[in-house]
Amino acid sequence: MQIGCRTNAGTVALEFSTAARDMRDKATSGALNEMAEQAKVAAARGIRDAGYKVRVRTIKAGLSISRASPSKLRAAVIARGQPIPLVEFSARDTSRGVSVSVLHGRKTISGAFIGVMPNGHRGVFVRVEGAQHKKMKTRGKASWHALGIRELFGPSVPDGLANREVQDALQAFVAEKFPVLLERHHKWLASRRRR
Repeated sequence: MQIGCRTNAGTVALEFSTAARDMRDKATSGALNEMAEQAKVAAARGIRDAGYKVRVRTIKAGLSISRASPSKLRAAVIARGQPIPLVEFSARDTSRGVSVSVLHGRKTISGAFIGVMPNGHRGVFVRVEGAQHKKMKTRGKASWHALGIRELFGPSVPDGLANREVQDALQAFVAEKFPVLLERHHKWLASRRRR
C-alpha cells in the first residue's frame, strides 16, 4: 500500500527565504542611513579638528547624504561647494593685515582687510595691483570709489573631506560603529516580527 502526501514545504521555505532577505535588506538600509547621519556629523567635526578652523555649521552646510533603501543598499556622505570665504576662518584685522586660522596655526595676510559689501556680504579682501580710485556719480552725487579689489577664499568642504587625516578617522569611525548599528536594526525588526 502506498500513501502519497503533498506538502507546500518548498513554497514555505521560499517564503521564509524571501522574508529573511527582506528583513536583512530593511535592517541593512536602516543601519546604513543611521550610519550616514552619524558620519556626516563626525566628518564635520573631523574637518574642523584637522585644522580647518571653520564653524561645524558651515561645514555641515556643504555635506549632504545619499540615502539607502532596501533595493539600493548604499548610503554616502557627499561634499559639495565652492571654496569657503576666508573671513569664515576666524579672520581678525591686525595692524599688518588680516590674521586667519587655516590648517594648523594662524597666518597673517599682509595688506588684506575685512570689508562689508553694499549687499551686506562680509569678506577678506586685497587690492588688485595697480588699482586706482575713480570718481563716479551715484544718483547725481559725485563720490570716489576704490576699484580693483578681490575676495580671498580658503579651502572648500570637499577639500576638507578629501584630507587624508579626515578620511582615516572617518573610516575607523564607520568600521567601529556600523556593525553595532546593523545588529541593533536586525534585532529591532526581528522583535517586531514576533509580535
